[in-house]
Amino acid sequence: MMQPEQRKARGVGVLAAAGALTLATAMNIGVAAADEHPGEGVTVQPAVASWTSAVPVSWVFVELLEELGYDVQNPISLSNPVAYLAISEGDAHYWPNGWFPLHEPQLPENFGDEATLFDAHCPACGIQGYLADKASVEEFGITGIDDFKREEVRAAFDATGDGKADLFGCPPGWGCHEGINAMLDKFELHDFVNHVDAGYAANFAEALSRIEAGDSALYYTWGPSAWLLSLVPGEDVMWINAPGIVEDEAELAEDIAGAVTDPIYMGYVAADIQVAANNDFLEDNPAAAELFRQVSLPLVWVSEVDQRMDAEDLSDPMVRPLAQEWIEANRETVDGWLEAARAAAD
Repeated sequence: MMQPEQRKARGVGVLAAAGALTLATAMNIGVAAADEHPGEGVTVQPAVASWTSAVPVSWVFVELLEELGYDVQNPISLSNPVAYLAISEGDAHYWPNGWFPLHEPQLPENFGDEATLFDAHCPACGIQGYLADKASVEEFGITGIDDFKREEVRAAFDATGDGKADLFGCPPGWGCHEGINAMLDKFELHDFVNHVDAGYAANFAEALSRIEAGDSALYYTWGPSAWLLSLVPGEDVMWINAPGIVEDEAELAEDIAGAVTDPIYMGYVAADIQVAANNDFLEDNPAAAELFRQVSLPLVWVSEVDQRMDAEDLSDPMVRPLAQEWIEANRETVDGWLEAARAAAD
């Protein structure tokens, strides 16, 4: 039978053990919480591209970083060259809207020393090229950009009366602006084609208005975007052959809906859409770096959201709930990305 002194001593030991267990449990809970939110206490400044299809992509990354505990600021809208400079200098930590190889000429010198380009979260998603209204393609037998050297074609597509066909293109600061001008330079088309380089939405609206009125129009566009759903290749317009700014067989594409030929020279290699991020930020935040490696986004979803933005006149903040809906609809996959990111922080 245990003596009172023994019972007292044992009681003290049990209480001590219980206290130690409580402390250990509390410490474990603290560790678990830290593991769940490895970005806690870190402020992140994203950048976002100025075209609308960049917005849903941007919000997905903001949402996921916040689930990792990061304090993510509202993305700042920047033109491509400014965004890459801001990332290399650390004024912005990342942007998920890089189009490569299209954007390569816009990278600042020694960008690779200061920043990282991750594998594509939407590989070969960036289709781009030139389209003309279907009626004119059929009437004039247009198959490629060189047909705009023909006088009767130039006259039909001359919206400004300067004797040149008007190509509704891209504003300065966009990769496509440089790409279009490089193509016109390379194939000596400046005497035949005028690059209208106003804001893209205004340019597309002008092309759309002309086509709806039964007039001819030539324009540049890309996907994922609402533009491909507003003027549908094969129904309203046709992709035409265009010489590329990069000499690469990859610009010869097959099975493109609404193309005048199959295969067709699109004029551009299909772009990989990639995250660019500052190296110092990545070194300090392995969880964020791993998230950038993990995320994969579907082209169709981005295009659908872009179309809703246009049809419903959604502002950038109004797109965020759509990103949240997509994340919840794909929760099992998303949780796998987050688990990998948290594990990278250990």
